[in-house]
Amino acid sequence: MAELALEMLHITKEFPGVVALDDVSFSCRVGEVHALVGENGAGKSTLMKILAGVYHPDQGEIRLRGKTVQLTNPAEAQRMGIGIIYQEFNLLPWLTVTENILLGDLPRTRLGVIDWARAHEEAQRALDRLGVCLDLRDRVIDLSVAQQQLVEIAKVLSLHTDLSIIIMDEPSAVLAGHELEQLFQVIRTLQSQGVTVVYISHRLDEVFQIAERVTVLRDGRVVGTGEVKDMDKPTLIRMMVGRSLDETFPPAQGSVGGPLLEVRNLSSGRLGLRDISFTVNRGEILGLAGLVGAGRSELATALFGVGPVDSGEVLLDGRPVALGRPRRAIDMGMALVPENRKLQGLVLSQSVRNNTSLVVLDRLKDFWLINDRRESELVARQVEGLDIKTPSLEQEVGYLSGGNQQKVVLAKWLCSAPKLIIMDEPTRGIDVGAKAEIYHLMRELANRGTGIIMISSELPEIIGMSDRILVMSRGRIAGELSREEATEERILTLAIGETAVAACDTDRPA
Repeated sequence: MAELALEMLHITKEFPGVVALDDVSFSCRVGEVHALVGENGAGKSTLMKILAGVYHPDQGEIRLRGKTVQLTNPAEAQRMGIGIIYQEFNLLPWLTVTENILLGDLPRTRLGVIDWARAHEEAQRALDRLGVCLDLRDRVIDLSVAQQQLVEIAKVLSLHTDLSIIIMDEPSAVLAGHELEQLFQVIRTLQSQGVTVVYISHRLDEVFQIAERVTVLRDGRVVGTGEVKDMDKPTLIRMMVGRSLDETFPPAQGSVGGPLLEVRNLSSGRLGLRDISFTVNRGEILGLAGLVGAGRSELATALFGVGPVDSGEVLLDGRPVALGRPRRAIDMGMALVPENRKLQGLVLSQSVRNNTSLVVLDRLKDFWLINDRRESELVARQVEGLDIKTPSLEQEVGYLSGGNQQKVVLAKWLCSAPKLIIMDEPTRGIDVGAKAEIYHLMRELANRGTGIIMISSELPEIIGMSDRILVMSRGRIAGELSREEATEERILTLAIGETAVAACDTDRPA
């Protein structure tokens, strides 16, 4: 039996009115990749925040390599060799790679000025540990999302000369294709150096690719721990949600109608879009695939009128859409479920009621005042229809789980009865149970005749849900695949195109 790097024994943590963790025991071996999975609200993040020194357990014991420790704050956890990478990046976009990696600890000369030569050397050492190369002088805002993820990991490494445990919370949420493989290679490199990796993810396929063991949490308790090689995906799902999720991707039942949305020769220099033409039919789910940076989200915002467009035409139901005017797009029957629900889709400090009715307030007015009764009835119907778990309509959205927050975003747009819905990463950061509910809702909407554009970095999701698939590469439509033609290999071949991978110039002066 390999030596244990970590033991968390009988951990209990309560918040007002909620038992977040109930007698949880969790252990990891030295140098293993241990996946931690469960639905939103299962207790994963709370357990890891206790390990990172953010929260203090009400009961329980933590041991590192057999020695009991007290992790009173994050700085203490760092000194013990524990690092954590949160799902949301903690980077300063206008600073360089070196400045972000060494943030708050830039070396100085005897005169007190920053010693940039030493700073670049230290930052490069952190990147070398990962086996990757980046230009140390590039600003983080100019990097791809995958490269930003690497800077985040390197920053954690720079804080620890003796990193022993690294927690990765949804590290792959914005990655796909070769970028995801690059992350896996970094994890393998850390593993070869004896670092233990706790990997939290809702993407179960990744668990089987990268992890050796997996622990499942449900409702604040450990359901079980096992070797990944001895499990299959249906078993893991049953452990997570307490039930089987047969037919995760529901089949189409309605027939696809005629053209609903027509895009003709759309271009935007600012957004990097070039001569894009396609159609979306009534009752069709059109998948939009591609690597990060291919232009998928930029296309979504351009269609909705948020981003600038240089040329081209967009028709909805045969009527021109006024590009650059989101309110006009909404009035014509378009809706956009954005990539980042917390920043772009919700007002987190406002209630479920206020968020849900936001788009249709004008329709709820009696003269100049909102009719509270009509608003409550409308929101209550959406909450019931989408099975949104909330104590009341007045609950602040920021306190809901990720899956329920995503349902509130959908409820907001369904109030407007849209003809076309653009869904950008509709299941990012939500658990398998909530994913299945979103999939069934999408298919139900399509069966009623609603057109849906679905952008996703998860290829199984694209293949399983789409009636037709467009693949983007470098701001263009690189190809189209029918449902029958689509495979992960064909999608990636079109997405990668002729993109060349630049080699590191190791001779570049610091």
